Amino acid sequence: MGYEALFSPFKVRGLELKNRIILPGMNTKMTKNKHDVGDDMIAYHVARAKAGCALNIFECVALCPAPHAYMYMGLYNDHHVRQLRRLTDAVHEAGGKMGIQLWHGGFSPQLFFDETNTLETPDTLSAGRIHEIVEEFGRGARLAVQAGFDAVEFHAAHSYLPHEFLSPGMNRRTDEYGGSFENRCRFCFEVISAVRSNIPEDMPFFMRVGCIDELMEQNMTEEEIVEFINRSADLGVDVADISRGNAMSFATVYEVPPFNLPHGFNIENIYNIKKQIKIPVVGVGRINTGEMANQVIEDGKFDLVAIGRAQLADPEWVTKVREGREELIRHCIGCDQGCYDAVIDPKMKHITCTRNPMLCLEYKGLPKTAAPEKVMIAGGGMAGLFAAEVLKKRGHEPVIFEASDRLAGQFTLAGVSPMKQDWAAAAKWEAEEIGRLGIEFHLNTPVTPKLIEQFAPDRVIIATGSEYTAPAIPGIDGPNVYTQYEVLRGEASPAGHVAVIGCGLVGAEVAELLASRGAQVTALEKKGVGTGLNMLRRMFLNPEFKYYKIAKMSGALVTSLEPGMVNYEITDRKTKEVSRGTLKCDAAVICTGITARPCGELKETCEAAGIPVQVIGDALAARDARTASREGYEAGMALQ
Repeated sequence: MGYEALFSPFKVRGLELKNRIILPGMNTKMTKNKHDVGDDMIAYHVARAKAGCALNIFECVALCPAPHAYMYMGLYNDHHVRQLRRLTDAVHEAGGKMGIQLWHGGFSPQLFFDETNTLETPDTLSAGRIHEIVEEFGRGARLAVQAGFDAVEFHAAHSYLPHEFLSPGMNRRTDEYGGSFENRCRFCFEVISAVRSNIPEDMPFFMRVGCIDELMEQNMTEEEIVEFINRSADLGVDVADISRGNAMSFATVYEVPPFNLPHGFNIENIYNIKKQIKIPVVGVGRINTGEMANQVIEDGKFDLVAIGRAQLADPEWVTKVREGREELIRHCIGCDQGCYDAVIDPKMKHITCTRNPMLCLEYKGLPKTAAPEKVMIAGGGMAGLFAAEVLKKRGHEPVIFEASDRLAGQFTLAGVSPMKQDWAAAAKWEAEEIGRLGIEFHLNTPVTPKLIEQFAPDRVIIATGSEYTAPAIPGIDGPNVYTQYEVLRGEASPAGHVAVIGCGLVGAEVAELLASRGAQVTALEKKGVGTGLNMLRRMFLNPEFKYYKIAKMSGALVTSLEPGMVNYEITDRKTKEVSRGTLKCDAAVICTGITARPCGELKETCEAAGIPVQVIGDALAARDARTASREGYEAGMALQ
């Protein structure tokens, strides 16, 4: 398909864009020491520019020291200008354009504060300090011009300081900056005027704003949002970059939407605003395919489309869509395990991606080897597949040996649960990619010491994954007791009242799967129901469990199973008193007891023969798919 609408040019003021695709500002955590741009950040943006993205928007930059938390870049001195100029020059050389997000985080960045930061929110700011912040936005805009950016974007959404002023639920001031709609808009209007007066007449001015202000006690109305955007346009804003979500309520899930939300979930909300305003819009909201991206432009619902995490998962997304090679796109699955979890995890240096462990490591490339090795990969799950792919692209000779009758391992089973069709499609894609790359693989072939001897590899990578080990629960071998694997593989279909024992990462989805098939489900978890799920995924548990009428029992330790019943005990956290109970049920599903598959014999065989060996993925310890893909990538890069 040609997708003429998506790849048509677009002009705003003096900026000509070659197509309608925007890389939105997304936190990568690649800023060095709060003040420096490294080669990794440059390579990240250059990769998407080379693929044909029309405009990359650099993630939000702090305009003064107060909110300048450790994960953000600054834009308030000449050093910042010099650093960011390295980035814009590189992107321009690659044929791209660069915008930058001017930002003050309000209360939001305090989780990442250090001793140099000061919390600034509408209720803590003096009128004098408000005027200083307005001037800092103007200075940031002026410095953005000096740094070579092609456009600026004012971030007035997502519970950051401008949104805090706009929202009646977050702004409790009683002076000229609070109370009435006019007063709540005052700060933003002053910022807009300051920014516009500090950039050239032909420089585009974008503004990120929410299409719905929701799920708080007091919200901006749709009429107020429309009026705010139109009056902002009168002051010099050229494009409304319309998003959704706030950090004050459940609506935070709309900022980085997980797979629980459908593709294009925000299209009609954005279009409803677009119909009432007088400037073009950028739209966003889990738009992963060229077809959907083209359709929203063709139908006039968006003028520009933000393709964010889809370009994280595959930096060549634009090229593959433009050239009609969409079957080769490594699609985002909405897991939020790398792009969101990494932002809030201080132990992670930068964001990553379950489907693209090279994210933020583009600068390393895939260097060709001068000494090809024959590498035996024991296991064709996610870890083994990624190791094989990287090795093959680098010039080595990987051969996969998989004990089961299919590649992609447990990732395939993950796609069985409701709303996880993207996961099933990704598992299929990964298996097909092995064939496209010409990598040799053998199914129904478990690796044994004898096979290692016969194959005589130069190196062995053990990626045999995890397995079910029955927990020590009396009665677990009784009738109508099943494992998560039996349910996910379709070997068992328990019905009636079903007890799901162990309601963590997998158990929660098994519970929803059974409930979606009509079972009456009670989920028991000795810790907390949803343990192991990331924050955004956990936030969906309550509404989803309520929808499926799943009963939750957190803190319930199962002590024994009997025909037709589950015995458990719950320890009161405060008094430490133990109460015991019995749950009647027709069947029980065990969703615990997953451990690394033993591989000691294989490892010892390799070591005795002097063959270098490495254990990766769940074979090392049962964890998540993001870890498996990352360790597969690292194993492939470790060879010379």
